[in-house]
Amino acid sequence: MNNARRKKALKTENRLRVALYYSFQLLVDVIIVLICVKAFSASFNFAHDVFVDSAKDYRNSDLIVVKIAPDSSTSTIAKQLYDSGVIKNKYVMMAKIKLSEVGGKIKAGTYTLSPSMKYSEIIGILTGGASVNTEIEDATKKKINTPTDAEEVVDNSEAGAGAGDEGDDFVDNSEGTEGTDGSGENSLPNEAGE
Repeated sequence: MNNARRKKALKTENRLRVALYYSFQLLVDVIIVLICVKAFSASFNFAHDVFVDSAKDYRNSDLIVVKIAPDSSTSTIAKQLYDSGVIKNKYVMMAKIKLSEVGGKIKAGTYTLSPSMKYSEIIGILTGGASVNTEIEDATKKKINTPTDAEEVVDNSEAGAGAGDEGDDFVDNSEGTEGTDGSGENSLPNEAGE
């Protein structure tokens, strides 16, 4: 009777060892799968950010002053931009600078940048490829770095988009009846002077 109990206990112990071994093996397999999924996800996100031009936060238009020292390395510049909050990933910026082959073209100086700027805009400003105003005046009149070639910006938001045909001039007659002859037609002289 003791032998039968002992054999039964050994069988149960062996079954528990096998079950514990397979449970542990399953746990290790699940952890390996989770690590692979996380690594794939991280590498996909990194590649996406490198090859798709994006910004840290399109809605955040805060202005941040960043000073680039002379002879700064690509990693130092990327770290400065990341630490100041302009970009979301310093390694993506390093990769973009390397892929664009503009590492030696980045100019030292003080720049006013924003988290709403795309990586390409930031690189364009740092290399001097964009028209940039680097003056910063007193707090009431700030001039900011904006990549633009326009000399004057006109706000046509009240006229609305599509207020006329392509190439037509928009004439605002909301000031009263000046310029009309009472019939509702514009009494401004035409090209012939009539």
